[in-house]
Amino acid sequence: MKLSTIALATVATAGSGALGLLEKRVVGGSAVASSDYSFVTNIIVSSSGSGKDTSVCTGALISPNTVITSAACVADTVSDKAVAVNTVIVGQGVQSTVVGNATVSLAQAVAQSGYVYAKEIHVHPGYNSIAYTDNVAVVVLSQPLGSAASVAKLISKPNATAKTAYTAVGWGSTNAEAGGLSTPATASFASKLQQVQLSVGTKAACTDVWASYANLTNSLCLTPVKTSANVCNGDGLLVKQANDKSMGIAGLLNIVAVKGDVPAETCNNIGATDFFTTFANYVSWITQITPLKSSDFVSSASFSYGAASSSDDSDAASEEGSLSDDGKASGSASESEDDESLIDHESSHSSSASSTAVLAAAAAPLAVLLALF
Repeated sequence: MKLSTIALATVATAGSGALGLLEKRVVGGSAVASSDYSFVTNIIVSSSGSGKDTSVCTGALISPNTVITSAACVADTVSDKAVAVNTVIVGQGVQSTVVGNATVSLAQAVAQSGYVYAKEIHVHPGYNSIAYTDNVAVVVLSQPLGSAASVAKLISKPNATAKTAYTAVGWGSTNAEAGGLSTPATASFASKLQQVQLSVGTKAACTDVWASYANLTNSLCLTPVKTSANVCNGDGLLVKQANDKSMGIAGLLNIVAVKGDVPAETCNNIGATDFFTTFANYVSWITQITPLKSSDFVSSASFSYGAASSSDDSDAASEEGSLSDDGKASGSASESEDDESLIDHESSHSSSASSTAVLAAAAAPLAVLLALF
């Protein structure tokens, strides 16, 4: 159950999935190599379908006509349900002049720039923009954007060992001082997909930033290798390249937080910590609404993992174990990810206890707020 309308509106203003939240982008990143990220999409959402009040977020092709993205990208900010399909267009590739515009003509982008409209939008039924749970969605396109060769695999359970290196990509602001804010007056926009380097954080350090992380069984916490370069709320896709050079998706950005500031107002502050939604708990849901089969999800053992290079901040101490997606301490990275009990573990069941705990934590400050009315 959602909290009161007054409380919800207040949280949305602070960034619970409103367009204001999605008006932040990867900050301080560098342009990607064109050949590596053909599966990446940019999703443009217009609150009215008129092209005004547009937001941009990142998605990935998991079949030629199916995109996976965060629920916050395509969900209504009050109901947390899917927005109308005629308000969403999707483009493919690492270059786009459309993503930097404050106002976008959806029809013109479709006619002239290779975008396609959404045909179906599936927001996970457990998504809650206050508790930041089940932040995953699938967009079925009106026509294919890519071929079978231009899709990415979903990693069922990525390596969560502290200091493991990952890359995150998104549509960026080139003005680091803007902290990711994409208001035209304060930021300039990159026309090419941006990348930043991240490192897995320890459970203790991540929980210290966002206490609710301790209760989540489908989340991976990372910190920027370089403080000035980071993902930003609404704009981040966690990726890893396999030994055969194919690309895997390890997670979708849920929120960026700083201790005492959840979500963070500025994404490249010292202490910024990134929380990504991972896929192990969602295999059953995804395979029900997409062409994917459980066998299409890949094991982290397929990917070569290395430690992130030294940060310009103090490196966190490595922890011996990390929390796996079933809530238990995981072993080595070579541990099998294809266990059927993991694959069939649906998030709507596994996250119910954690959602309750997170909502309880969110309700406390809101109760104070509501007392003023």
